[in-house]
Amino acid sequence: MNIQDGNIFEAMRLVLPEHRALMAQIRRERARRKRPVLTEERLEEMQYTLSEAIHEGRAVRVTVFTPERDVVLVGHVSVRGRELRVRTVNGVRVVDVRDVVGVEIERSQ
Repeated sequence: MNIQDGNIFEAMRLVLPEHRALMAQIRRERARRKRPVLTEERLEEMQYTLSEAIHEGRAVRVTVFTPERDVVLVGHVSVRGRELRVRTVNGVRVVDVRDVVGVEIERSQ
């Protein structure tokens, strides 16, 4: 029964200190970002862009999903199994292909 239903004691519950931490953890988990579900068409488009970039030796801009925020990596790529290796100016970053949410060919300026 909620307080809107006339139960005034519902709002006066005591929360034990050990439960307070658990409640905060549950709140953080609910607020975490969810991985976007990509359509089959979008996956094929990203695969085509990757193969084109690898074949032509062009740099790409890869958007990687993380629970906190999206990370953008720019560099040349290679694929090994389920890993995407992005060679950036700061070194090589290895990314699981399931975390990739976007791929674009980097335009030269």
